[in-house]
Parts: sequence; structure tokens; C-alpha cells
Amino acid sequence: MSVKITALEAENVKRIKAVALTPSPTGLTLVGGNNNQGKTSVLDALAWALGGERFRPTAAQRDGAVAPAHLKVTLSNGVVVERKGKNASLTVTDPTGRRSGQQQVKGAGNRGGIGSHNENPNGVD
Repeated sequence: MSVKITALEAENVKRIKAVALTPSPTGLTLVGGNNNQGKTSVLDALAWALGGERFRPTAAQRDGAVAPAHLKVTLSNGVVVERKGKNASLTVTDPTGRRSGQQQVKGAGNRGGIGSHNENPNGVD
């Protein structure tokens, strides 16, 4: 079973003030725009949410943001991955509502999953 991203929400991450994306069900979603509009920030946010602290952007919080960075990625298998709060702590919720960490993201796919890195709860690699 392949797992797909069904929704992405990001707020105050790098250049992003707020964005909500629903990828195309056909499997191709384009992110376009002029220079300095946040295209790379969207991809960096996605990598950070699913890849763990190793992929945390150097300046994750948007300059001038009052609220902390917030990411939410919803997967086709019902798993929801969120980062929010001052330290952008990770929360992974399975379809039954059970909460866990990065290990659940790794197991979300077909044996081997989505994530490539174990999240360190202390935030240190």
C-alpha cells in the first residue's frame, strides 16, 4: 500500500505566513510562483515534518512571526503528523487517535515507511 500526502498546512515556517495545500488526487502537484514567494519553504516544511529534526531548517521560524511555527501533514492512511509550539515538538496521531512520535511515521507506509530518521526527543542529533 502506498501512502500519499492528502493535506499540508504550514504557518510561520521560513518564508511562509500561512499555506494550506491539498495535493492533486492524480498524483502530480505543482508548487509555482515568483522568486522569494516560499516555494522552497513549502518543501522544507514537508521534509521537516516527515523527516525529523535532521531536516529542521536553520531559521525555521518566520521572521516577524508572533505565533510559533506550526506544521500539519495528513497522510492517506489516516496518520497525522504535526509540529507546533515554541520548540516545534512532534506529534504523530494514528487513525484511532493514539499519539506517538517519529517511529509511527516510519511505520506508516509499507514496511519501512516514510521517515528516514529517528526523532531524538531531546532535539539533539
